[in-house]
Amino acid sequence: MSARDKIVVMDPTGYPPRISPRRMAPRLDTLDGKTVYIMDTRFDDSEILLGEMHAWFQEHMPQVNAVFVRKAGVYTQDDPALFEEIRQKADAVIVGVGH
Repeated sequence: MSARDKIVVMDPTGYPPRISPRRMAPRLDTLDGKTVYIMDTRFDDSEILLGEMHAWFQEHMPQVNAVFVRKAGVYTQDDPALFEEIRQKADAVIVGVGH
C-alpha cells in the first residue's frame, strides 16, 4: 500500500440508547422477617459469589428468608417470569454479576 492510498475507517460504537433514570427503592428499616431474593444473572462465575452470599445470610441472619435464584437465559436477556415472582414475593433483591 502506498502513502497515497486511503483507508476508510468506520466507527463501530454506534449510538447509545436513551435511558430514563429511576430512583432507587426506599431502604428497608430492617431485614428481620423479610424475604430477600439473591438473583444470579448467569454472568461468569456469579453463582459462586452469590452462593456464598446466600450461605452467609443463612448462617448470620437466619431471621431473613434469603432465596437464591438463577435467571433463565444469559445475563443480557430478561426473565419476565422470575421478575414477576420477585415483584410478588420479595421485599428486596440483590442482583449480582460475580467476579
